[in-house]
Amino acid sequence: MYDMGFEMDLCKDALRQYDNDMTRALNHVLENGAQQHVQEATVPAGRPVHQEQLATELQNRLQVGGSGDSTPTNCLTPVKCNTPKSNTPRSGSPPAIRRPPREPSSANTTPKAKKSRPKDIDVLGILNSKIDTQPLINVAVVGHVDAGKSTLMGHLLCLLGHVSKKELHKNKTESQKLGKGSFAYAWVLDETGEERERGVTIDVAQTRFQTPKKTVNLLDAPGHKDFVPNMISGASQADFAILVVDSTPGGFEAGFEQGGQTREHVVLVRALGVQTLIVAVNKMENVAWGKERYDHISGELTVFLKTVGFKNSEVIFVPVSGLEGDNLLEKSKTPTLTEWYSGGSLVDIIDGLEAPKRCYDRPFRLIVTDVFKHPQMGLSVAGKVDSGFVIMGTPVVIMPGGTTAMIKSMTTVDDKSVDYSVAGEQCILVVGGTDQTKIHNGNVICESQSRVRTTLKFKARVLVFNIDIPITKGFPIDLHYQTVNEPAVISRLISTHSKSNGQILKSKPRCLTKNQVALIEIKCERAICLELFKDSKSLGRITCRYGGNTIAAGMVIEIT
Repeated sequence: MYDMGFEMDLCKDALRQYDNDMTRALNHVLENGAQQHVQEATVPAGRPVHQEQLATELQNRLQVGGSGDSTPTNCLTPVKCNTPKSNTPRSGSPPAIRRPPREPSSANTTPKAKKSRPKDIDVLGILNSKIDTQPLINVAVVGHVDAGKSTLMGHLLCLLGHVSKKELHKNKTESQKLGKGSFAYAWVLDETGEERERGVTIDVAQTRFQTPKKTVNLLDAPGHKDFVPNMISGASQADFAILVVDSTPGGFEAGFEQGGQTREHVVLVRALGVQTLIVAVNKMENVAWGKERYDHISGELTVFLKTVGFKNSEVIFVPVSGLEGDNLLEKSKTPTLTEWYSGGSLVDIIDGLEAPKRCYDRPFRLIVTDVFKHPQMGLSVAGKVDSGFVIMGTPVVIMPGGTTAMIKSMTTVDDKSVDYSVAGEQCILVVGGTDQTKIHNGNVICESQSRVRTTLKFKARVLVFNIDIPITKGFPIDLHYQTVNEPAVISRLISTHSKSNGQILKSKPRCLTKNQVALIEIKCERAICLELFKDSKSLGRITCRYGGNTIAAGMVIEIT
């Protein structure tokens, strides 16, 4: 093939000008100087360059499309040339979503099909047209320490085929060497050395699995009192919760009575917005699947759950055995259970949950839960998309610092590469244009045209829990929202309100006592990202803790 010697810039301009129309671009190049370059090229003697040869060479160089490795390295790809110039200002959503459809080309030949760039994906169109046979739900597993949460969920993952026989055998062998043979299934989720040595969950373990009807993001929260902040971080990302209680004699009482974490976990998941609760009465094999013990536990919890705000229709009880795997994946065939229990298995109940509606059309918000440096991909950020959607290649802003960055790539929690992520999904973003010191847990990633609000002071309507010390003006607290834990002060007690109708009972109270509803002002030491509760239920909820106990929780109603 001859070296035509023409300028590639001319070719690029022609493609842009004629919207990748091969014929019109070719004519433009021929008419505007390519022939002159051809005449100046070195050609073997006696072999003149004809118009047909020139056209063939130009077509090869202007080749658009193709697939695999057959595409020439010097061809012009759609990624670099299919974006028309526009004077339309950017809006809150990615510009490609707002791009109007192009008019059909008037040329006689049909252009070759082009591969869409990630930013050209019409996410809302895909979501509206897709029949979601397996909707995504986020489920947090909570409960008192030693209730068997990790063992139960680890065994369920094994039954679902998410754990290889080799890995399970390794866990059994290593746990037996440490004298903890019953921890083999728990180690599926408790992977760190400290967790395995201490026998308790410390961090929120996260994994994804599929049931016959649902895709589930599982968040296994720690149950020890020392790690309640981590539990709040996990539960704040959940749509539903599974409360695991120990049915063994004394086991349920240890978690439910004063000092146990069953009560506090229930209060927290309700305050964090969980509407439906599955209560897994675990270790039923230790009480011979006795109906009397099951009824006693369910009766005690039903009364308490009602006082917290759960309706009877929002609570589902299921007897299970995490260690034996009974009534987890399939309905139990144990005679001593089937003679009095006619309900479904744990997976049956999960499949029956109705997935919540997602705010796909609201501004993009991703709440950061982890920041790390991937050895191959680089700086990575894990989190849950709270609202809207994000497309690979989108420039973003990290709040409250205002640092700018670019989304280079993204994956799901099970390491599948995707071009976009939508509200409700847990994802990992690989970001560029910034460094690890400028991104922290609790930061909110959004688009620059629709930034999340930041503040040092706000008003909230809260419910005061069962506290021993009255809350007064200037009371110091640990403020929790999503994955953030910030020191703050209750700077004003504005009013107390009726629980039934919300009417003001008293203005400027001197103190707040247990079970009161009050409007308060909270002042933080550093700027934080918040939204009004009416605009974002996730970023509009707060929890107040003091001295290792949860003292109040509520919603943001004014940001000052």
